[in-house]
Amino acid sequence: MKQISRIMVANDSLDGLAEALQKAALVEHYSGANIDVVAVVYDTIAEEPPEVLPRDQQARLMEAMKAAERTGLRHLIEPLKSRVASIEPQVLWGKQADQSILSELGSSADQLLIKPVSQHHQLADYFQTPLDWALMREAPCAVLISKGAGWAQPEHVLAAVDVADVAHDALCREILLTAATLANVLGTDLHIATAYPSLGQSVDELQVAMDYEGIKQDMRDSRAQAVDRWVKELSLEVAEVHLLEGKPSEVIPDLSNRLEATVTVLGTAARKGLKKLLFGNTAETLIGRVHGDIVTVREP
Repeated sequence: MKQISRIMVANDSLDGLAEALQKAALVEHYSGANIDVVAVVYDTIAEEPPEVLPRDQQARLMEAMKAAERTGLRHLIEPLKSRVASIEPQVLWGKQADQSILSELGSSADQLLIKPVSQHHQLADYFQTPLDWALMREAPCAVLISKGAGWAQPEHVLAAVDVADVAHDALCREILLTAATLANVLGTDLHIATAYPSLGQSVDELQVAMDYEGIKQDMRDSRAQAVDRWVKELSLEVAEVHLLEGKPSEVIPDLSNRLEATVTVLGTAARKGLKKLLFGNTAETLIGRVHGDIVTVREP
């Protein structure tokens, strides 16, 4: 199972933190991890020139804003104090919320970051990277994107892995261990899904002689064998393995929603430069399509 020594619940507002804290408390009960609750605040008063807003007044206003946010955090954590061993509120002042949160996280991988989902606006996401995307790409640990609903009646944990390429072995291991840990936390079963390409659109008059069904069966069989090796190597208890034909960005959310999975665990990778600006990877594009919570795991 995956070791979790610290849980950070973080957002750039108080929205969604109450539900996220309930989930953190459940993970804490399983792991004994410390919980930190972090809110990042910022206001353009910090950018006012001193001749307009003297520095002493500016400092007092900033501290008043932080104090108000701190009061809100304390109100949210009060009902949990009798249930968890350690929970601490913290307010950070930062224009770039992702950098403030990442700095507070540090570099340890044995953490869980829980972030209430942000509102996404389709095309706008490609030009201004949402906070969720930034944290999924850059956090050193697993990131749980909380979609609000609690875990009172959990239904399945789904691990989505790419087992076709041995270059992804380290990431597959992290995904499967994280998913197995969450299944234990929730007291529910573990499902594993992997996808293989659909060749239907590749068939034309010049290609009909090829054994497409045989090729697809070979791809399916190789993935089934790879998943079986992982299950045995990691001693996983798995309710069902799903071998899906099609693009992961389409078939994984369809399966997750059909199962009514409480949590879907995916792999993600850091992106830089134009790729970071223009393209989201599979995990990022699924945030709005999967009904349940998403946990992303970075490639080691």
